[in-house]
Amino acid sequence: MRPYLLACLPILALGLSGSAHAGANNIDQPNKTATPIKSMFVDQNSDARTVITTVPPESAMERFEMKDALGRNIAYVAMTDGDIGGLVFVDNKLTGTVSKQDALAFYSCRGYATATKYHWAKDASAWIESLLAISQTATTVNLQFSGKSTWRSIVEVVNNPSLSQIGSLVDIGTNPFGILRKLNTARESFAERELFEKTRLRLLNVSIGTSEDRVAEIIKPEDVSFALGGLVMAYPRFSVEYFIADGTVKAIQQPSFHFLSHKQAALFYVPNSKWDLCTPSSWRSALPDTAVVTPQTGREAVQPVKETAPPAKEVSK
Repeated sequence: MRPYLLACLPILALGLSGSAHAGANNIDQPNKTATPIKSMFVDQNSDARTVITTVPPESAMERFEMKDALGRNIAYVAMTDGDIGGLVFVDNKLTGTVSKQDALAFYSCRGYATATKYHWAKDASAWIESLLAISQTATTVNLQFSGKSTWRSIVEVVNNPSLSQIGSLVDIGTNPFGILRKLNTARESFAERELFEKTRLRLLNVSIGTSEDRVAEIIKPEDVSFALGGLVMAYPRFSVEYFIADGTVKAIQQPSFHFLSHKQAALFYVPNSKWDLCTPSSWRSALPDTAVVTPQTGREAVQPVKETAPPAKEVSK
């Protein structure tokens, strides 16, 4: 089994119907029989955290929460699906949208910065200021979801623990030792999932300003990076990380950029990018204009090459 699992899917299985209005009380109401979300209407009454965690994992590229230099709560979700690249919330209210090109550049450049320098949240205020500056003002948005997963979708970044289904007991034969072994394995798997789910829910309740020791009490970090100005407590199995400074959580990021930048840096790669421009002030110019992720494949759009038929051979009579 790969060493990282996806907590986002159970987080996002919120029991919403085929369409949803992202109100304030929808989070953490799982319903396994719910149909996939096809659309979501977001307005000034929508709760930011509910929105960013309700976007289906196959449509979400990343999400984060943090405070900017003015002390405002900033929430952001980038999407690989639909016409809108990302949504920006300030103090829990929708304030703007981001194009798909900008959402990809913001994602890739912060991944590059994390891989080559230090965790991007060390300069979070500068990155957030630039994101707010380029976002287009919006007070209502109607999101549409196709249900198609893409290369950079969170669901494609890590495995989903719920996919490790307990094997059928039908094909284990009649050997009593084999049956007992299978039942014991099933029971252990169930207990492990129960613990995983309880831990996931506790991590979900972590918010900006939560103390470092409070996070560590839930579960010790699976990886730690001592960065300039703070440290990163990473939980790859739960697809989340926390940037800690002055003893409190300053940023919450999904998926874990710290983990991906060291293990799956290709997820940040875009051909022909000017990586030296991946700074808080210049990231928007780093990627080529054609680097928009296509909903069908999640790969960068590539113009098809027109094939021409070879000239007909002259047949001798």
